[in-house]
Amino acid sequence: MTPTLLIYSGFDTPRLRYVLDWICHDQLQTGYRLTGDAVEWRQYSGPKLSYSGEQPEPGALRIKPVALLQEDGIKVQQLNINRWKHSTILFYNQPGAPVPFDLFAAVFYLLSRYEEYLPYQPDRHGRYPASLSVAGQYAFLQQPVVDEWICSLRKLLEQQCGIALPHRQGACRFSYDIDIAWKFLHKGARRTWGGYLRDLLRLQLPALRERKRVLSGQARDPYDCFAWLDSLHRQYKVQPLYFLLLGKGSAYDKNADPELPAMKKLVAGLGAQYDTGIHPSYASHQSEAVLQEEIGTLARNGGQAVSRSRQHYIKFSLPHTYRNLLRAGITDDYSMGYASVNGFRAGTANAFAWYDLEADAVTTLQVHPFAFMDATSKFYARNNTEETFLEFERLYLAVKKTGGTFFSIWHNYILGTDAAFAGWPALYERVLQYTAS
Repeated sequence: MTPTLLIYSGFDTPRLRYVLDWICHDQLQTGYRLTGDAVEWRQYSGPKLSYSGEQPEPGALRIKPVALLQEDGIKVQQLNINRWKHSTILFYNQPGAPVPFDLFAAVFYLLSRYEEYLPYQPDRHGRYPASLSVAGQYAFLQQPVVDEWICSLRKLLEQQCGIALPHRQGACRFSYDIDIAWKFLHKGARRTWGGYLRDLLRLQLPALRERKRVLSGQARDPYDCFAWLDSLHRQYKVQPLYFLLLGKGSAYDKNADPELPAMKKLVAGLGAQYDTGIHPSYASHQSEAVLQEEIGTLARNGGQAVSRSRQHYIKFSLPHTYRNLLRAGITDDYSMGYASVNGFRAGTANAFAWYDLEADAVTTLQVHPFAFMDATSKFYARNNTEETFLEFERLYLAVKKTGGTFFSIWHNYILGTDAAFAGWPALYERVLQYTAS
């Protein structure tokens, strides 16, 4: 059994407790105790470190604090960017020390998404732009730096304190966002005839022929790859998550009517086999009542209580969106990433409790970051399938090295038989083979 880590500090705040709980309990998988008694700390024979402005014992492991975890409120922080080992660091303040930066404050800054509470110019969807983040500006967005820092801290504790700490076993999780279940089917008369007219006006004769074949029952809808995905799950022993868009139609919410028999059947079938979650519509961002209605639809048609969520278009703002999710009964959110670029928005691949920075309090909402999304690679980076695989591999290996949980997002319309996405189904099976090996 690992001895309790004794941490000396001149202060004890909710911010500090939040960080220590996550680092010690969840990541290092060890107990800790915080003390302000320097005599007790010096006399302690077990593993210990100092988080204080002065060194109470020469040679002991020390992290020197900046003010962040002692503060109330939100303000622009002096980040003091530097490098440590192979990682970019924040709050560099102790040159030449084994830990030359305030690791605890740096973890808090990234996990809390502190920078997203500061004034910023949102993108056209009202989202926080990756380009404004410290990770985007200092080119470490594709590194799980928080996890790397903690791996380095684990090694230092083992070396200096003569203990063996547990090492996390990595995991790989696949998930799907069902934004558009069918390309041609179950659209209703107005949208169906509008599609015919659009194809005619644009002289899209192949699309017109395909539409006729699908609607006449001569061909499968190109977005309907659900049975194929089922077979892959069985073959590669994958337990995916499905997030379902069940909002009313709009410019950004284009799924079939959730009350159509075919959509009800799809939702019920997925709910019978897999864990599912709500994919709150674009419109729900402005209306808590709409969010509640969509959750109710999924619970009613999916046959399971709704506790998971991932925002459509990865559209969320803090603390507004997460507070709405909590009030709606959501316990686990899977939106922590960027739509525009793959990588680690919070610097970690591991789940963490959301800290409401405005309230300065930890919440019960568990945040599950994702590192890769097919649509990001396809539409934003404009990568081909080989470039996409290489990006997936690079991110996956970075997470595997730190023992994190690699979450990826895929879309049925990209993995189907639509000619616009030729090669992507084969890419997906290649990814499954790679991660299973």
